[in-house]
Amino acid sequence: MQKVIRSKTYIFEGELPEEISSLLERWGRLVKRGEIATYSIESGEMRMRKVADGPTYSVRRIYVEPACGCLLEIDERRDFEENKVSYSIYRKTLCPQHQA
Repeated sequence: MQKVIRSKTYIFEGELPEEISSLLERWGRLVKRGEIATYSIESGEMRMRKVADGPTYSVRRIYVEPACGCLLEIDERRDFEENKVSYSIYRKTLCPQHQA
């Protein structure tokens, strides 16, 4: 059984692409300090689960689900050899309100 973590806050530990940052700022509060960013969702929830694991990397999927009905799935890839964390959009579904 996979462990799923639910939260209202998440700490991003690497550089966030601009598209992810702008989407997160629509639904909550994003505070950036260097490569660290703290995100708190105003209404809705966030879930995280591990989707891949290897000796030199791990991939965790972050589901951001605001109350409006949007869904953003972000892949967090940790490379242990290069000591690097990167983020990419896996899937994005916007509600009619946010499609404009």
